[in-house]
Amino acid sequence: MLRHEEKDIILFVGKMEMAPVEDVARFSKEYRKKYVPALITSLGTKVEESLEQRLAFLVRCNTKDMKAVEKKLRPYADRIAAIISRYEFSMPLYGRLAELFPYLRLPTAHSLAVASNKINMRRAFRRYDKKITPRFVVVKRYGEAAVKKIIEKIGFPCVIKPANLAKSQLVTVCYYKEELKNNLKVTMQKVQKLYHNAKVEWEPTVLVENFMEGQMYSIDAYVNSRGYMEYTPIIEIKTGKDVGYDDFFMYTQITPSILNPKEEVKAQKVVAKATHAIGLRSSTVHAEIMRTQQGWKVIEVGARVGGFRDRLLNTAFGIHHTGNDFRIHLGKKPIIKRKPLKHVGFIKFFPKKPGRLTAIQGIKKVEDMKAVIKVTQNKKVGDFCGLSRFGHPYVLGVTVAAHSRSKMLGELRKVEKLIEIKTG
Repeated sequence: MLRHEEKDIILFVGKMEMAPVEDVARFSKEYRKKYVPALITSLGTKVEESLEQRLAFLVRCNTKDMKAVEKKLRPYADRIAAIISRYEFSMPLYGRLAELFPYLRLPTAHSLAVASNKINMRRAFRRYDKKITPRFVVVKRYGEAAVKKIIEKIGFPCVIKPANLAKSQLVTVCYYKEELKNNLKVTMQKVQKLYHNAKVEWEPTVLVENFMEGQMYSIDAYVNSRGYMEYTPIIEIKTGKDVGYDDFFMYTQITPSILNPKEEVKAQKVVAKATHAIGLRSSTVHAEIMRTQQGWKVIEVGARVGGFRDRLLNTAFGIHHTGNDFRIHLGKKPIIKRKPLKHVGFIKFFPKKPGRLTAIQGIKKVEDMKAVIKVTQNKKVGDFCGLSRFGHPYVLGVTVAAHSRSKMLGELRKVEKLIEIKTG
């Protein structure tokens, strides 16, 4: 049996890439104690050989069979210091592991189940404070009765959302009856396949809620084992809908925000209410929120770090976000810096029309821009690409940074004008 201080494994759940391996190495250097990454995943998951060589161990098994999971992990159990899940699809397994390792600092299985289901999440919000969440109805099958119920209880505009999918998949806004009927029918037709592709364990279910009009923001926060919360700087969001796409993905993400500090405190308070309503603890929390005329509202809360947040927060403030995620699971205080170093913007490009990718115009010019610090390409010529709401990834993502907000916005605008996604 190893002594507690000799625990040295950070176990990732479901899927991982090389970046978390580097994050663990960087954290070890900062913390002055060597930690090593490991991965538990399902039987069919592909893992690159170069990645596997960097892992303390790789466990592949039927992740629903907890006897098999326990048997596979038993040789390493005394060395596991923290368990991390970065993806929505792996939250059910994360919850089962929380019950298997009751003395590690982990969210409870119940809180993870609530945080991973938008319907249960909304119910928890309403029990805690009705003011922070919109009205909603649950839809399990398409029909005139469902449409009538939505119109009577929710009205227009309204938003259709699958209960357990991330990245704005199948999220659509409806403004009138015919649009609602069409979008709801399409959603119910596609939701089964998307749940299967995303490896979601729960039964496909859809909710429809009031469309909240206002400015969207996101905050990541750290909640310790006693529910005490500390917040990263807020990030302002512009959606695809804001710029003319018939889609609801996050088009740009910008930090530092120009939000009044008093309003940021109000935003933090509503995130705290949402987190405590769910009962999350010992976790990084990713919250999407909306500033409306009626006050701050919660879109959703997840028990994980937000996408791209490590890059945004590290470039803008020098915050090692994933390192803080490790700290919160190890019972240590996160290190949060608030003095801006740079202004950072991230922009995602989808096709205006689905089809085979024929060209990405302007990519070479964008790559040569001094303000561009990262270009991520998810599709190559010949690949099919489509809209976010139908489960497709973005084609191209670009991160820019500058020493002033005006300069950063100018560079972001140059990228916006240069890039054109061509489909045919």
